[in-house]
Amino acid sequence: MDEQSSFMDDVDIDAVKKKCQSPAVIHAYQKWHKKCHVRAKRMEKHLFEDDSSSGESGGEEEGENHGNKDSMFQNQEVTHRNFLSVIINYKFPDTINPDTDTVYLIWQFLVTLCFMYNASCVPLRMTFPYQTKDSLLNWLTMDYVADSMYLIDMLVFQVRRQYLLGGVIQTDQKLTLKYYLSTWRFRRDVISLLPTDLLYLKFGVNAVFRVNRLFKLDSYYEFNDRFEMILKQAYVFRVFRTTGYLLYVIHLDACLYYYISYVGDFKSPWGYNLEGNAYVRCYFWAFMTTITIGNVPEPDTTVEYMIQLVNYFGGLFIFSVVIGQVRDSVHAATAAEELYRSQKNSCINYMQKNHIPVDIQRKVRLWFEYTWNTQRILDENALLKQMPDKMHTDLAINVHMDVLSKVEIFKECDRQLLYDLLLKLKPVLYLPGDYVCKKGEVGREMYIITNGMVQVVGDSKSTIFASLYPGTAFGEISLLAIGGGNRRTANIYSPGYTTLFLLLKNDLNEVVKNYPAAQKILRKKAMKMLNKDNKQPIIITRSSASRYHSMQRSNLQTGGFLNTMLQVAKMRNKDLNFVKDMVLKVKKS
Repeated sequence: MDEQSSFMDDVDIDAVKKKCQSPAVIHAYQKWHKKCHVRAKRMEKHLFEDDSSSGESGGEEEGENHGNKDSMFQNQEVTHRNFLSVIINYKFPDTINPDTDTVYLIWQFLVTLCFMYNASCVPLRMTFPYQTKDSLLNWLTMDYVADSMYLIDMLVFQVRRQYLLGGVIQTDQKLTLKYYLSTWRFRRDVISLLPTDLLYLKFGVNAVFRVNRLFKLDSYYEFNDRFEMILKQAYVFRVFRTTGYLLYVIHLDACLYYYISYVGDFKSPWGYNLEGNAYVRCYFWAFMTTITIGNVPEPDTTVEYMIQLVNYFGGLFIFSVVIGQVRDSVHAATAAEELYRSQKNSCINYMQKNHIPVDIQRKVRLWFEYTWNTQRILDENALLKQMPDKMHTDLAINVHMDVLSKVEIFKECDRQLLYDLLLKLKPVLYLPGDYVCKKGEVGREMYIITNGMVQVVGDSKSTIFASLYPGTAFGEISLLAIGGGNRRTANIYSPGYTTLFLLLKNDLNEVVKNYPAAQKILRKKAMKMLNKDNKQPIIITRSSASRYHSMQRSNLQTGGFLNTMLQVAKMRNKDLNFVKDMVLKVKKS
């Protein structure tokens, strides 16, 4: 300003104005005006077509430009593994981790199917006349396929199954083999594979000799436990599993009912009378008695009475277990939603009791509803605090590390410093119409956009300087408060629902005090960013650009050449050399 004032004092304004009336000067001005008009149009097009620039304002020090956001923050496609291709391309390891190996889980599913085949068909073939000469080959084929699966599971998979010893996973194949041979599971597996089918040669083919196949119960329980762990809604699986237990008990009861009827030559009015499909009729009777519905023939003999009593008692017990399991599952499925509704209602009652303004109540309701609909949890931090710090850090690294490492002031910092900062990030939701921060406020935190968008606006929300998208960070310099940089220099406005992560200044200071080298790096980068920000030019908005063109047209009509030059110099604050050259040309002419 001093240079400009001294320069203008040396100029004879009256002489310049007289010179400006000459035709040569007017012609030069018109030519210059045309060039300025073309240049202004070009600048306006460049400014308002580029929406990817970031910053707390056009010259905001706290913004970070991430360039091509579509490519950087594009959601990664989640690929689901094809079970068949996994099995085909599977390279068998020396040992198997039963908790993480997908192929092992698939194999246990196949073994479970074989176990369920034996558990259901052995009692069926023992009692009902479904094993005939015509169907014997089919039954034997399925029997020995199941036996082969049992044998492969025992010789190939179980001997490689890793185990824990003193909290350490044992991965040596010799140790896993030795451990398996010492377990009760090995003994039960051996019993399930005893060649009892050889008794067919003496006593004929009878399914009773395959009862030992039911000792393969460990694989069934293991698959259920592992499969339940990977399901998103395990309570549904538990309900179906418990219902399956009930249906299986009814299946056994139907087999017993038919066998007793067979022993009595189907003559007892209580038993099966050879009408209709044998299995369907017997299963219906077992279902009616087990569920304690009644409306079945009265027993005649002592044995029939005892069986009926056992059915009623067992059915009552099993049915109550199923009802309890369903109740627990429904409660587990709705517990989070019930807690959400309870907290929401409590908050609404509090606001109404204290006569909180209606617009604030509306915002609180919107916050509850949006947070629940998007996250299904109201307090994310409370959930994460239940985890060990190491596990919490691992989760935060996978979710937020990529964004935090791109923040300008944290580049080249120790990665362990960034890991510690990840634990300090706090999520916050801004509703439509909220201001994240306002110009002139004291900044005590940095923001990272994770979902939604914010806009850098002027005094009016309609004046938009820039739009910031997920992955963008702003407010970095406010954390260090260097050179007065803790004052916000722009208004940040949320036009929709925006989720941000906050890093508070106190949290940063608590972490950085353990990293002396990082303190120097942060101060150096903050000073560099602050100096760069002070040199930023003023952004021309659409409204100011329109006023600029109107000013040029007005001065062209009135011939106010010098006033136009001074106005341009005032707006740009960088064109003193241009003004000097033009004044010198006027003097020469």
